[in-house]
Amino acid sequence: MRKTITKLAIVISIAINLTTQAQTTVSFDTFTLSPNSYYQDNAGTDFSSGVANFQYDWQGYWANGTAYTNLNDTVNGTYTNLYGAITGTSFSGTNYATAQSSAVVSFSNNTTAVHGFYLTNTTYAWKAIKSGNAFSRRFGDTSGTGSGTSIAQGTYPDWFKLSILGYRSGSQLTDTVHFYLADYRAAGTANDYVVKNWQYVNCISLGQVDSIKFEITSSDVGAFGINTPLFFSMDNFVTQSTVGVEELSNATNLSLFPNPANQFAILNYESNLVTELNVTISDITGKEIQNQSTQTSVGNNTLKLNIEALESGVYFVSISEGKNSKNIKLIKL
Repeated sequence: MRKTITKLAIVISIAINLTTQAQTTVSFDTFTLSPNSYYQDNAGTDFSSGVANFQYDWQGYWANGTAYTNLNDTVNGTYTNLYGAITGTSFSGTNYATAQSSAVVSFSNNTTAVHGFYLTNTTYAWKAIKSGNAFSRRFGDTSGTGSGTSIAQGTYPDWFKLSILGYRSGSQLTDTVHFYLADYRAAGTANDYVVKNWQYVNCISLGQVDSIKFEITSSDVGAFGINTPLFFSMDNFVTQSTVGVEELSNATNLSLFPNPANQFAILNYESNLVTELNVTISDITGKEIQNQSTQTSVGNNTLKLNIEALESGVYFVSISEGKNSKNIKLIKL
């Protein structure tokens, strides 16, 4: 027997059955900085706020990790301005943070969920993407490197992508969150974009983590690796305790197909007992769009999700049973 219930509600947790848990927002304003400056520690000391510890690596220069800053320089697009965001200001307050590719944020317990954070391009990366420099070419342009080229912006399908990887007990988790800081892959040039404001990235699909890692990739790759400056800026880093919430254990081998999808997505899973699961679809802000309850049978199970009425974009499918939950990212075409 299958029972389906559809309702509308607002969800601000990583799973529908999550009891009220404390959220902690790292705004980076808890750190003291002189105006128009940035964190620098010649001993390479990490810094912490709440449950979050931000890696900082110094090897005679800022070699890796994250640094908090309040630089407002949106003009200097060279390597002498590594820390400044293209917005010129933080998302809120005074300070924000700039991170390099491979930066790690660790947490003081393994019952932490990263709800999400705001991010944008640095001035250095934004200028390189828009205009090119001595090392990287202007996005969309295949004429070569350097900002002095006279050839108009082309239609080469360039991209600049941030990936957020979750880890627990030293092992990388299945889900990864991707965010395009620049995307020229669409046909023509009308939809080309390079992020220049603060945008929120939802990370609830990572689930419980004890650390996350940032990886940045680009379509502009040369003989010595990626040419685009591998930096981004972030603010209002929100974590949430998930004490009492367990990983979904009864429903295993979960998958969504097709994904991306247009009209329908099929949720496949295996169950070792008869039980009731709650399946919700939420948008990237956490607003719940659909909620279905389904009774499982022993063995293979499928559930058809009707997503035809949803607008194109990124959604999260949450499968929960009691205090156990699992989140899967769904892309609606």
